[in-house]
Amino acid sequence: MKRYYLIFEVGSAESTTQKTIYPLLEATTIGRDTNNAIRLSDSTASRNHARVRFWQGSWIVEDLKSANGIIFNGERVENASLKTGDSFKIGETTFSLVEREIAESKDPFQTTVEFLSDTMKGMESQAHDNEREQRFARLREVISEIPFFAPLQDSEREQLAEAATMHVFNRGEFIIREGESGRSIYVILDGRVKVFTVDGGGNELELAILGVGQFFGEMSLVSGKPRSSSVAALDSSVLVELNSASMIKVIKENEAVKKVLLDYFKARKQDTLEKQAKVKLTKPSN
Repeated sequence: MKRYYLIFEVGSAESTTQKTIYPLLEATTIGRDTNNAIRLSDSTASRNHARVRFWQGSWIVEDLKSANGIIFNGERVENASLKTGDSFKIGETTFSLVEREIAESKDPFQTTVEFLSDTMKGMESQAHDNEREQRFARLREVISEIPFFAPLQDSEREQLAEAATMHVFNRGEFIIREGESGRSIYVILDGRVKVFTVDGGGNELELAILGVGQFFGEMSLVSGKPRSSSVAALDSSVLVELNSASMIKVIKENEAVKKVLLDYFKARKQDTLEKQAKVKLTKPSN
């Protein structure tokens, strides 16, 4: 069984700021608008910029009448047929198509983590082999310890994992920003992140430091409102992003998962309100 991924990097070859592994399961749109499967923050990308889809036996990338187009083999194109290893560029983001052979019975989430581990080996060439192997082994162990994965049946877990997107964030990089739209949940597989909010005067309040096995993003998923806080990487961090459609489906079918998320939502909301009141943080009016 073959599985296809888009690996994309934001930034130049000398200063890449983010690497993401996205499993290609269906037609995938790319752009700045929130309705895209792959959302770009790059101002040179159009709101609905491009689409990648499987057509007549191969993956193709198509321009959706964008302003700045798709760059393939150094030229702007309307569409291009992609072979494994081919790359194309949208603004400052470079996308590469990668193919992996996996066993029918293998856990898709596990496969993606292993693929991420292999990819990261090339990003950490200066680290000792045994240190890398210990780190990658920990990624695999963390999966079974994620709170809302515990109540899931194997079939439910596989459904959620099928659409999981893996990200590698550098230290100091924003993962989500307060006030932006988005309802996906992020799980930390490696590293640490800082959750914080800022008032109208630019005063920052740290809300939490989260580490391996913890998650964030449930506030917007549960409330349906924009992100209530910002999250930035404190270390080089590996995160898995679970999209809202997958999470909502699981919540509807599994009361135990719903309870875990609601409990975290209530506890974190109360903790945030208490911390804001303690320092008299003033939020900007809408």
